[in-house]
Amino acid sequence: MYFVSDRDGIPNVYRVELSGRTPRQLTRVLTGVSGITSESPALSVASSQGVAAFTVYDDGKYAIHALDVSGLPGSDPGEAAEAMLPPTNRRPSDVQALLSNPTFGLPDPRPHEVAPYKARLALEGVAQPMLGVGASRFGAALGGGVAFAFSDMLNNHYLVTELQFNSGITGNFSAKDIGAQAAYINSSRRWNWGVVGGQMPYLSCGFQSGFATDNGQIVGFEQAIVFRQTERSMSGMTAYPFSRASRIEFQAGVTQISFDQVVQTTTFDPVSGSVLDDRRQESSLGPRVNLGITSAAFVSDTSQFGATSPVAGQRYRLEIDPTFGTISYAGVLADYRRYVMPFPFYTLAGRVLHYGRYGSGAEDPRLTSLYLGYPTMVRGYDVNSFSDTECVPNATSACPAFDRLVGSRTLVGNLEFRFPLLRPFGVSQRMYGPVPVEVAFFGDAGVAWGRNERPSLFNGTKQGVSSAGVALRVNLLGYAIGEFDFARPFQRPGAGWVFQFNLAPGF
Repeated sequence: MYFVSDRDGIPNVYRVELSGRTPRQLTRVLTGVSGITSESPALSVASSQGVAAFTVYDDGKYAIHALDVSGLPGSDPGEAAEAMLPPTNRRPSDVQALLSNPTFGLPDPRPHEVAPYKARLALEGVAQPMLGVGASRFGAALGGGVAFAFSDMLNNHYLVTELQFNSGITGNFSAKDIGAQAAYINSSRRWNWGVVGGQMPYLSCGFQSGFATDNGQIVGFEQAIVFRQTERSMSGMTAYPFSRASRIEFQAGVTQISFDQVVQTTTFDPVSGSVLDDRRQESSLGPRVNLGITSAAFVSDTSQFGATSPVAGQRYRLEIDPTFGTISYAGVLADYRRYVMPFPFYTLAGRVLHYGRYGSGAEDPRLTSLYLGYPTMVRGYDVNSFSDTECVPNATSACPAFDRLVGSRTLVGNLEFRFPLLRPFGVSQRMYGPVPVEVAFFGDAGVAWGRNERPSLFNGTKQGVSSAGVALRVNLLGYAIGEFDFARPFQRPGAGWVFQFNLAPGF
């Protein structure tokens, strides 16, 4: 009986006598005996003539070889070596020659120069530049910003610089309107350290118009009023990682905050409309605030991030920020987030967040109050969505609907059910499909209170707010995460559904 076997790794022809003796190998073909296709026969034997025919792939094509087996009863493998197969002048195998030469293609051995590693910063990335130009009756305005990131080859040294500028709402450039920041991080040792410093202006504005008397003449006037808070800070920080997931952080530095206002007043003749005067007045609103800032935090993060938000794991941060100087208080932050995936690609995300200022200066009027209605906290209560009809004054507040969102301490809870947009409809079996869009059904709740108040959750009188709705998050080509919210605020019965847009990943 004749058959093909690859017992030694290469298919060849074997023979075994029906009496049960040990099989004998008849061929040694390095490329193997095989059919043209997986279903094609590779061997045929003419029993009456004593000739075996088999196919061999050689020199880029298949060829049929014949072997006289009539005189090979009980022959050993050496009697049917490949030299017996036609043609007798076989070309050496290039594959076998290359395999037998382990140094083929390698460069000649030579010593290499060894030098100590020197960290050199090089440009690693540029944030999306922004430039805007506008014009109004107050003049031309120019604004924009850009950020650069630098790093060395091992990412042990990291430098980020940011610049943001504008010519001012009134069209007059001031150095106080420039936002600039630089941060350097050194992670070449287990103890990471860094420094950060810069200037950041916070602007708000108002507008008023009417009539007044100037030198006995009635004139019309229009005023643009800009309130500017400029913060200049410098601090150092250090961090020690216990593992890839958890670390402790410490920070200390100084901050200076100045307060001023810019008033651009234009007077005109109420009859002809011609401009009589156009002046700009800049004045200080109070003495500067000088603060020493410190902080200590424990951070843990095992979350896994999807295309637009975390989808599994957990993360939390516990932080205390003692501040002293012109104003003394301590900021306390407790932020816990959990992501559970009950089914593949479907995530249930929850967050509990508390931040508050405690101490004698916690409610100093020079500090900006904490606000619940940011899109990243309780959706549906954005400051720009309130109308005059919602502000019904009472004995204690000019606008209770808005003032209940403000305080020196906040507590927020969020719950979301997240999933890729296309997956439930069977469009894509992958995570997000061709478009990275995430759907999130959410419920938000929060309460803000002051030092002499207590939330109703803790048997107090300060009522909280809540909302529910749906959010769509889109990965904007890797530059940012855009979130479209359709929220129904339950403590604003006349507002209906509120639409919001925000550039931020999911919590």
